[in-house]
Amino acid sequence: MTLRTKTIFGIALIEALVLAVLIFTGLKWLKTSNDSRLETGSKQLVSVFASASRDAVLATDLAYLDSFAQSITAEHNLVYVRITDRNGLELTRHGDYQNVTTHNLPSEVHDGVYDVCSEIVVAGEYYGKVEMGVRVKDFQALMSQATRMSLLIALIEMTLVAIFSFALGTYLLRRLEQLKKGVEQVGEIGPGGQITITGNDEVTRVGEAFNQMSLSLANAQADLAKKHQQQIALTEKVTELAQVAEHARDVIIITDAKGCITWVNPAFEALTGYSAKEVLGRQPGELLQGKGTDSETVTQMSDALAEKKAIKVELLNYTKQGQAYWVEMDISPVLNDAGEVVRFIAVERDITERRQVNKRLEEALEQATKANTAKSEFLANMSHEIRTPMNAVMGLSEMLLDSEVTSEQREKLKIINQSAENLVAIINDILDYSKIEAGKLTLNDAPFDLREVLEQAVELSAYQAKNKGLPVILDMTPSINTQVIGDKGRLNQILLNLLGNAVKFTPKGYVKLSVKEDLSGQTPTFRFTVEDTGMGIPAERLPFIMDKFEQVDNSATREFEGTGLGLAICNHLVALFGGKLQVESEEGKGSTFSFLIGFKPQASYVAGTFDVIARADNSHFVDESKLPVLTVLLAEDSQVNRMLVEAMLANSNLKLIFAKDGVEAVELYQQHQPDMVITDISMPNKDGYAVTKEIREMQQSSQSNWCPIIALSAHAMLEEQENCHQRGLDDYLTKPVKKNELVAMIAKWGDLADSAPECSSRYV
Repeated sequence: MTLRTKTIFGIALIEALVLAVLIFTGLKWLKTSNDSRLETGSKQLVSVFASASRDAVLATDLAYLDSFAQSITAEHNLVYVRITDRNGLELTRHGDYQNVTTHNLPSEVHDGVYDVCSEIVVAGEYYGKVEMGVRVKDFQALMSQATRMSLLIALIEMTLVAIFSFALGTYLLRRLEQLKKGVEQVGEIGPGGQITITGNDEVTRVGEAFNQMSLSLANAQADLAKKHQQQIALTEKVTELAQVAEHARDVIIITDAKGCITWVNPAFEALTGYSAKEVLGRQPGELLQGKGTDSETVTQMSDALAEKKAIKVELLNYTKQGQAYWVEMDISPVLNDAGEVVRFIAVERDITERRQVNKRLEEALEQATKANTAKSEFLANMSHEIRTPMNAVMGLSEMLLDSEVTSEQREKLKIINQSAENLVAIINDILDYSKIEAGKLTLNDAPFDLREVLEQAVELSAYQAKNKGLPVILDMTPSINTQVIGDKGRLNQILLNLLGNAVKFTPKGYVKLSVKEDLSGQTPTFRFTVEDTGMGIPAERLPFIMDKFEQVDNSATREFEGTGLGLAICNHLVALFGGKLQVESEEGKGSTFSFLIGFKPQASYVAGTFDVIARADNSHFVDESKLPVLTVLLAEDSQVNRMLVEAMLANSNLKLIFAKDGVEAVELYQQHQPDMVITDISMPNKDGYAVTKEIREMQQSSQSNWCPIIALSAHAMLEEQENCHQRGLDDYLTKPVKKNELVAMIAKWGDLADSAPECSSRYV
């Protein structure tokens, strides 16, 4: 045999050996590693599935096992899944279950299915078995392809060696030696390793082919590893969800499409007293609802679920022992790809304590409302009881002041009259603050002259400051548009309170009311400032000066009298106007109170219906001797007040008819057909509302002509005055009434005494 032949055969033999080692090593490593991975992954999967289906096997929940096995078979591309109980009875099976043997490795199976199984054991006791067929055809195909590729490479290599070995024997030997060393290195590294060989010949091609095969094997390994990680992630997710459900504090109920319970968590057992075994296959409503459960809520819930809609309701349920409890229930349907309901999941939270707290809060609110109503009624009654005798005190003292009395008597009468007025002011403050606390104090818009209000407030304050020799100044630009719309009475109340305080606490210097207009916005705004040079407010008292019952001097021996409600009321009234009452003060130098509020100009005012009681304008004095000749019926149960009114109107041309109660008032009205009726609201036998109702009915039936009816009452609440209007009265006088107020009211309505009968139709 020639050297060339020996070289050819030698090289061919070496090449064959090298390729054999390469192919054998690669295929063996590929087979061993993937056998191990497939075996481990498959056994882990069947073990996890056995654990996940344990409770269902114990409970013989065939529906759940069937659904779970079907989803696992589809998700993991399994050939089959089969579950049997301890007696070998098949509970569920999905897929092609045949020719099963669990003794072969994945590479040894002949039908492309690797069979694995796991026993279901609880506390050492056997309850059943899970069998699973994992597809390994891809792996076997890969092995077959790798074998064919290796043989093909070997055949190509041997052919190349035979052709080129003559001239390249020595060179080929060196190249093969390099190839051998590279193969050995790759064998140590495993799939993915690459042979480093240079050149552009057949040996290089073999190296490249080997490198390509190595990469293919590495990719296959990576795909298997990825699928394995996905299986691990899925298993962890299932485990986490199971743990969440098991340890959730809220109740979780799963039912089938018919509403029968398939699973509950431990929180359900703890709350209801039912065990999971007791409720399987039963409907929640059958177990938990009782006589106190709201049927409308149950119907609403059923209708929503029938429409495949989620719903959230609050429902009264009962435990196994019959104890009632409230739950907030959130039910959601689970739909398949076809849009059909496969199950319902309900999450319930015990809200019994929350509802009890809400009930206690509602009861407390009801009690507070009753207490506030009782307080309002008490204040109204107190106002009535005090104003009635105060009417006599103020009226008689006012009349005596107009008579010829000595200077000493005049001073004493002034003290009596002023004390009575102070007491009425205190009552008004208390009533106003009571309405503020109850949220019933509202503003009533009407057109008025702002300049007139300011001048009257300054004039009245100047009268009070006259004894101190204290000037009260009005600083107002003549060009200001004073024809505005707003609540004249409440603005006047704010100004009188602030000016009154300024006069009270200013021994010398001056008090000034300044008004400035700002036309930059859509609605004109006015800044009102009351400035004094009085005693000022200590810095430590300044933050609290607008609190109720708060005064600069709160000591028992304080020099200045008052309720301490004036500034608190002003603060709330300014807030109702949309402004904020601000104060700046320095002790010993004086104080400045200011606020900014807006009023609409009268040009944009559109008069509405007659929905606010008209009131006499008491800046105007009317001589009672100039009153027209009228017949006036006065219904008043207080003899003192009857005498007082008679004395006030003694110099008038009025013919007065007096009734001591409501029954007599109706009788006298029928007899005398008076031009005007003035009636008290609170009277025995028949009150002022009933008197008004009967008179209006007579007028409506054409038994008599219309005449104005005026209320004269000690109830000073605005609601009472509005109620009078709604009940058919035309106007309202509040006790204690002054002579000029009474005369002005009669003068105001005297001109309407002969109005047409149709005027009464507005009260029907």
